[in-house]
Amino acid sequence: MNKKEYIKSQKDCASMLGLSLKEYEESLKNIKCSKFSKNASKKNKVDNILSALGLSKKNLKKKAR
Repeated sequence: MNKKEYIKSQKDCASMLGLSLKEYEESLKNIKCSKFSKNASKKNKVDNILSALGLSKKNLKKKAR
């Protein structure tokens, strides 16, 4: 991708979000993602992920063997 294509793609993304190019570039600097504790057990990680998605264990299907 050359510079011209990059700038065009940035403008397209900004217009899809209804932002100016400057606002779009600023929003990219402030991206936040959820963090899970590294020390949490596997069960707690699954529970955290499910709760973040708004699901419970009842929503999961059982494994077929």
